[in-house]
Amino acid sequence: MFPAIAVAQALSRNAPDTQILYVGRRGGMEEQVVPRYGIPLQTIVAAKLDMEKLWRNWSFPLVAPQALLQSARIVRRFRPDVVLGTGGYVSAPVVLASAMARVPVVLQEQNAMPGRATRLLSYVARVVATAYPESAPHLHAKAVVTGTPVRSEFWKRRGDFPTRPQRLLILGGSQGAHRINEAVATAVPELTGRLGLDVWHQTGERDLRWLESLGSSSGGRYHPFAFADDLAEKVYAADLVLSRAGAGSISEVSAAGIPMLLVPGPFAGGHQRLNAEPFERAGAARVIANEECDGPRLTREIAGIADDPAGYSKMVIAMRGLGRPRAAEEVADLLQAAASS
Repeated sequence: MFPAIAVAQALSRNAPDTQILYVGRRGGMEEQVVPRYGIPLQTIVAAKLDMEKLWRNWSFPLVAPQALLQSARIVRRFRPDVVLGTGGYVSAPVVLASAMARVPVVLQEQNAMPGRATRLLSYVARVVATAYPESAPHLHAKAVVTGTPVRSEFWKRRGDFPTRPQRLLILGGSQGAHRINEAVATAVPELTGRLGLDVWHQTGERDLRWLESLGSSSGGRYHPFAFADDLAEKVYAADLVLSRAGAGSISEVSAAGIPMLLVPGPFAGGHQRLNAEPFERAGAARVIANEECDGPRLTREIAGIADDPAGYSKMVIAMRGLGRPRAAEEVADLLQAAASS
């Protein structure tokens, strides 16, 4: 959703006369989020195809034809010059309906290992905008490395950093990351005590109340929250970010230029580990395996960064070379080229 919003913002800025329509899942969170950005929205029914638990696909044969029909109607009425698919099962029927109507298709893939939908839909795409060069061999269309589009809040790179990190931001997503939450709960006394860090922690709703109880023992330096509308401000205020290695989080934090400590999630075939590798290899991030993420390990890794000013400075410089705040504009350029070809 957020890469699509980012590209819409770039198009609106660079080509103000462009008419944009976002097509999302009926009942999905895009119904609340997309209108906040002033982007017109229409929705379709959608069913996820679960290849691991096949019994969950009982509704797919019923929903898929309906989704394709609804998509075809939207395409016929809106008459787009080009269509952008940002991955996932929601975009599949819209992309297929567009291809059948001979509308040029551009895809955007956030992960190093392209998702199943992107791999299949690349057969009908003109070009795929990728975040990693490693994605190209898995695709059936021309791949162009643009980075992952980030919202306009992340279009500038932070320039000033302290000699050692003073503020740690922990991102668990809107649902939270329970494994990270447990490790942080153990580590908070050391992080806010000996290391002297101010810790801002996105916990998710489920663990918020439990983690709020730690605040009183931290001298006012531990700040848990479930969700934040000002997340971009919190990212830019951070000197180090601890996060899962989801493509969205990495792309936004790296565009801002903030060094990271990553704990790749073990789900979805372990693709988050692939997302983290280029940042670890360049020295812009350090990585902790999910099964090794506990309080003592977390404390050691953060202390190793905080107590090594020269090493921290190298992380800042490395991240400055990897972040791509202009990715949305590069994808917008690909869309304009496909529309005019």
